[in-house]
Amino acid sequence: MAVRCYIPTTLAALDKGLDTAIAVAPDIAVADLRPDDAEESEFAAMSIAAVFAATEALGAEPPTPRVVVAYDASETAPRRPLTDGFDLLTLETVETDRIASFHLDEAPVWDAAVHAGGVEAGEDLLGDSDLLWYDRSELGDLLRERG
Repeated sequence: MAVRCYIPTTLAALDKGLDTAIAVAPDIAVADLRPDDAEESEFAAMSIAAVFAATEALGAEPPTPRVVVAYDASETAPRRPLTDGFDLLTLETVETDRIASFHLDEAPVWDAAVHAGGVEAGEDLLGDSDLLWYDRSELGDLLRERG
């Protein structure tokens, strides 16, 4: 069975291709949760990954849009605790066919974060925004449009 996890990254990194990655996932106790609670836990894992991605994206020179990749990792992927209820997974390889979707900021929101007056101010602005959902088949178009 696969483990849905969330890879924090940037559009520039995706353009180069992800070979390995660190991802955020609910801890293994999520398997015992009701479906609604499991979905809530997965959303929280994506939100944690979005914070990590914002830090990486805004700290890049030049800043590059943040991306969270929803990925179905092997259940044997190495785990280590991150915080209560969540683990970090080490992904030795990132296989394109295991990518479920991509999540990015709207272009105007990203631009506002870049010009917010520093990384911390940009992170605060991004923390208040929702990410847009893209199917994995849209990556090429996304890279051409936003890259």
